[in-house]
Amino acid sequence: MIQLLSWNIQNGEGVDGVISLERIADTIFNMSNPDVICLQEVSRNCELKDGTQPDQLKQLSSIFKGYTPFFGPAYNVLRPGESEREQFGNIILSKLPVLSNFNHILPQPVDSSFRHMPRQVTEVTVETPFFPICVMTTHLEYGSQKQRYAQVKRILDIKDDIDQLSLNPATVQEPGPYAKLERSNKLILCGDFNFESESKEYALLTNNSQNQEGLIDAWSQINPNTKHVPTCGIFDKKQWPDGAHCRDFTFVSSNLKSNIGSFVVNEETDASDHQPFFVSILDD
Repeated sequence: MIQLLSWNIQNGEGVDGVISLERIADTIFNMSNPDVICLQEVSRNCELKDGTQPDQLKQLSSIFKGYTPFFGPAYNVLRPGESEREQFGNIILSKLPVLSNFNHILPQPVDSSFRHMPRQVTEVTVETPFFPICVMTTHLEYGSQKQRYAQVKRILDIKDDIDQLSLNPATVQEPGPYAKLERSNKLILCGDFNFESESKEYALLTNNSQNQEGLIDAWSQINPNTKHVPTCGIFDKKQWPDGAHCRDFTFVSSNLKSNIGSFVVNEETDASDHQPFFVSILDD
């Protein structure tokens, strides 16, 4: 069995306004001892609400000893007057060997009527005791359904590319960039999707079409006909005045649906505006 944990940590900012990555780590390890940790809203040299500009990649690397970090910046810029580059995105920390790593920038269809930011997917393929697994984590656009829908379409295209490459690998293999790259078609996608289960984006991601196979909602797979446990808005009523709801999910490819062992959401912590959750994956 392996365990994967996902959490939008809001740069480590709790509902009390205190920014503490140590508290994030303590919360995680009080829940479980995950093999893979996927965190959204991680920054490098961004000015946070307390006025600091920490390198959270460096901080998390120091805190999570024994894990290898794979940071996926959605953008990488040099602001006027600054000497350090500013980055913001998602990170995967793995105790398991990572066979490959990719960073995918997601579409950002132009719309000037709301604030929005670049979004991305971090992808790794990890070697587990039973078979390689592709893990992706993302944080989709908050303010625009149009952008989220385009971002979901791109994620499905990435999944389709991985599926096709596994079925039809290149017949000519050479050393270096032309050598085979391990990208498993057994896939886990987790993160903050900024949509709910009744949305068009959720339907697009989970429905099968003539050309593409959808993903399986891990919670619903093992809890059929049961409402999703809330992952957001439990404690932070200022940001989420509509109250507790679920906008964070784990999806798996159909060839992993029988391997889902458990799905646990921590509804007690207020160390972020979102709740951490983990899923366990069993051997065949």
